[in-house]
Amino acid sequence: MAHEQTLYDKAASNLRNARLVFDNRGDDDAQLNFVGYHLQQATELAIKYLLEQSGVEYPKTHDIDQLVRLAAEADVALLLTEYIEDHAEMFSQWEAKSRYVIGYSIEQRKIERALEEVDSYLADIAARERADMEHSQEEG
Repeated sequence: MAHEQTLYDKAASNLRNARLVFDNRGDDDAQLNFVGYHLQQATELAIKYLLEQSGVEYPKTHDIDQLVRLAAEADVALLLTEYIEDHAEMFSQWEAKSRYVIGYSIEQRKIERALEEVDSYLADIAARERADMEHSQEEG
């Protein structure tokens, strides 16, 4: 039986792609925009995954701030790091600006911090999933 891919799996794949591009960019700082795009996607998809797991319908949007507000209204615990929550607008801008705005460039220091934060965020989600699974196995 094949594993059905979840939005979390897609988020994790985007994080892996971000890390791969970052680690192999050489002197090409333009690659940082691709890293930013994948980090935004990882964050967006992780949030949508948690909304979906809670039975909350979400709009077709790349606006992380909008998704965070929706989660708050629905009382969904997103497990966001403080950095991601405080920089939701920045992450959202990376989705389009990193690909379509000529001359747009994401600073390396922002990418480095975002890589750490998104990695931590996805790890927290995975840890919660494992804990929930273990808890349900103990009960069943």
